Amino acid sequence: MQTPDLLYKKYRKPIVNLAYRMTGIMDDAEDIAQDTFIQAFKNFEKFRGDSNVYTWLYRIAVNNCLLFLKSKKRSKFSDLESLIETVSSPIPEEMTEIEKSAYINQVKDGCLSGLLRCLPLQQRTVFILGVLLDLPNDQVAAVIGKSENATRILIHRARQNIREFMCNNCSLFDPQNKCRCENLISFSLKQKWIKENVVTTENIIYTEAEIKSLKRLILLYKSLSENDPSFRLDQKIQQFLDKNENLRIFSSEKVK
Repeated sequence: MQTPDLLYKKYRKPIVNLAYRMTGIMDDAEDIAQDTFIQAFKNFEKFRGDSNVYTWLYRIAVNNCLLFLKSKKRSKFSDLESLIETVSSPIPEEMTEIEKSAYINQVKDGCLSGLLRCLPLQQRTVFILGVLLDLPNDQVAAVIGKSENATRILIHRARQNIREFMCNNCSLFDPQNKCRCENLISFSLKQKWIKENVVTTENIIYTEAEIKSLKRLILLYKSLSENDPSFRLDQKIQQFLDKNENLRIFSSEKVK
């Protein structure tokens, strides 16, 4: 049996990540994670080992997130769509291509967070646990206290809702849609939804951002394409790479 200190060191980051995906606010996520471990440590001796320890911790964290979110008004997909339409504006002319690309990666991540907050709470929970955090379906079901079949239905509905929004608004899913990511940079910076001065001369920082962005995209495509035989994952990824041919992670430029 692992000690509380080891549990905290091992699972603090995943719990914070879960809470951040659920709430979209890092300060709230940190508070929820802290409350989760306080509750877990107080009841540590009562844990009988009937489930995996991280399933137990996730269940506590999810319950804390749900209590927090019940006091908040849930956004709707129409609200997000309206926001994208109304706040779009050209980026500053002095912004370099490297800066623009780094900010766009942040905007895309913020868009996914926004989409998650438009889902009903149970759909959001199972999508984050089962798709973004890749927990097996039986463990997701154990965390939320539902049957595996009910959990699969919730994940399916969450995918459908996100897929419908993406197909109607995102150029990555439908080339006929206009990409508005770069036109959301100025607004996102003003609202402090994305960080300023994220670009440095250190290649590793920029490369890490590109890899994370590509990984998120692949995970999202995979999760939304499972029930659509006509949805070619390889073609979608190739289209993304063709459209973003200046990705430095695929560059043949020598390290200086």
